[in-house]
Amino acid sequence: MKPKVITTIIQILVWSLLLLLPMLFNPPPAPRGMPQMEVINPTVNILTTILPIGFYYFNYYLLIPLLYLRKKTFTYILSVIGSLVVIILFSIICSYLFNDLSGNTSRPMPPVFDHSILLFVVVLFVSLGLRMNAEWKKTEEEKVKIEKEKLNAELSYLKAQVNPHFLFNTLNVIYTLATLKSEQTAEAVMKLSKLMRYVILDAHTPFVPLEKELAYIRNFIELHRLRLANNNQIDFRISGNTEGLQISPFILIPFVENAIKHGTSTIEPMTISIEITLLNNELQFNVKNNKLTIKSETQNSTGVGIENTRKRLEMIYKKKHNLQINETGKTFEVKLNLFLL
Repeated sequence: MKPKVITTIIQILVWSLLLLLPMLFNPPPAPRGMPQMEVINPTVNILTTILPIGFYYFNYYLLIPLLYLRKKTFTYILSVIGSLVVIILFSIICSYLFNDLSGNTSRPMPPVFDHSILLFVVVLFVSLGLRMNAEWKKTEEEKVKIEKEKLNAELSYLKAQVNPHFLFNTLNVIYTLATLKSEQTAEAVMKLSKLMRYVILDAHTPFVPLEKELAYIRNFIELHRLRLANNNQIDFRISGNTEGLQISPFILIPFVENAIKHGTSTIEPMTISIEITLLNNELQFNVKNNKLTIKSETQNSTGVGIENTRKRLEMIYKKKHNLQINETGKTFEVKLNLFLL
């Protein structure tokens, strides 16, 4: 059942109880010769209760949003006092009128005056409390919405930084093969086409199947193998069951890309180890590469990939990840434990 329907049902039950309660507690007829206790006329009770109920909605939907929430406190107080005066006058008029119609001139007037004031005060504070609570919830929901939109915008920006970075590196690979007139140029173009298909068609959602992400990494590595020297080696291993798991796209590739960028050489023998292990819902990711003895200015540049990925991990996985980066004079190693969905 919808919350609005539940709220409406509760309001109907409460108003019905307020209308019936005075009549349920009316004193029984007194024995002959004994004075009759004051009794509230049912018609008077209904009329003097309906008006405070009407004030509830008047206060909730008009006075509070138009005056109280706009800091027009003095005008709001005057409006509340004016409403109370109207309700009191109406209650007194109804009491005298219906007592006269019933021909009851000897019995004292029922205490509708006190009844109206008490009900008005209850309705005033209940409507004020409920409206302020609704405004607070609305403000909190808007804050959550704004934070979510901000998070999505930041993630989109960080992903947009990673993808062009990868594309430029890959085009450099194909350019190198083309200048060498390698027979592998056509194969490289085909692999790039598969990678871009994933980027454009599959990786636009917040999470993707882990199998597709790993296939993307595998194609990425195979593409770079085409231009590596014979004394460079990339060991890529996957173990464990990957079915049914999902991962945020491009969360692993920056570490692989960084290892290939800084851990390969046309002169020195280099080795890169990339290992992915699945244990239930936990992904253990390890990338280790040798560091070049002779470094160029380009190789000293860290780029934006790893830093952006660190931010994305904090945004998306928060306490569900553990990232360790260990760097020595000869090696650079990344260890990431990630709890997947």
